[in-house]
Amino acid sequence: MSVWRFRLSKRMSWPRENCAAIAERARRVQLRPSIHAPVFQTSDILALVVISAALVGIVGFAFDALSVERARALPSAVLLVASWLSYFGKSQWELIPAGILVLVLLSGRWKIVPPLVRAAWAEIGALSAYIFLAIAGSGIIVNIFKQFIGRGRPPTFDEYGALALHPFEFAYRFQSFPSGHATTAGAIIAIGFLVIPRWRLGLLIFGLAMAASRVAVGAHYPSDILAGLIFGYAFSLWLAGRFATSGWGFARGSTGSITARTAAIRTSFESPARVAILFAGLLDALVGRRIWIAALKSIGDGSYDDARFRRDRLEKP
Repeated sequence: MSVWRFRLSKRMSWPRENCAAIAERARRVQLRPSIHAPVFQTSDILALVVISAALVGIVGFAFDALSVERARALPSAVLLVASWLSYFGKSQWELIPAGILVLVLLSGRWKIVPPLVRAAWAEIGALSAYIFLAIAGSGIIVNIFKQFIGRGRPPTFDEYGALALHPFEFAYRFQSFPSGHATTAGAIIAIGFLVIPRWRLGLLIFGLAMAASRVAVGAHYPSDILAGLIFGYAFSLWLAGRFATSGWGFARGSTGSITARTAAIRTSFESPARVAILFAGLLDALVGRRIWIAALKSIGDGSYDDARFRRDRLEKP
């Protein structure tokens, strides 16, 4: 029994060591002098709030009441597609895989794997954590904010109109503004532009279609959708800036632009051999011993000591 307790205590120490390493890296990065202003300064936030409020108000007065009539007249085929998009627009589809991946990576013993493998999984873990926090954080804030406003959803239009407010009603039919699905869509669009630029067009189209589907199924007004999209995108952009400040997942370019740290990921996917070594390193880190890495050493292609990778990391932080 004592042997099992010893092994369990050692395994439980790995997540603590990983979290301590992440915190230490953030501390070192934050001590470095920075030439960049925050992503959103006070004036930027005020301008964003004023412009967003004006746009939401214009869209609300112009289209909210009209959208109820048009949504009720949609053919069943359109409603079927809208319902499908609305279902797959739930945040659980992104939160569960991203959250599980972060927990799995935190539980590994990463000091035993080669530097390139460790760096690649660190980048994957940081970006997975960003995706989880961007969607979960914006969603939680919006769901709290809904309770303060208590706007009636479109099914209450005939009884109360489009501007019915029932604060702290804590009922689904009075939780319309802003749209949670649209907030998730805004976060997904930001993730596409910041993390997966090759997929940004597809994620943009999916995000907008998913947000619009909430109007079609009679769950939200257009102004709810616009407010959710703006908030989800802005929150995700701000969060990427906070990650960059800690040197985790993102970096600020010479012009202040935010870019994802993916040098190790790109290097690890340059050849099938490196992909095999990448996943072998994951298995070894989770087991806590070098098993698969040693077995694949014969296919080594420089992944253990790659000078070009180190040069890329210096040039593209």
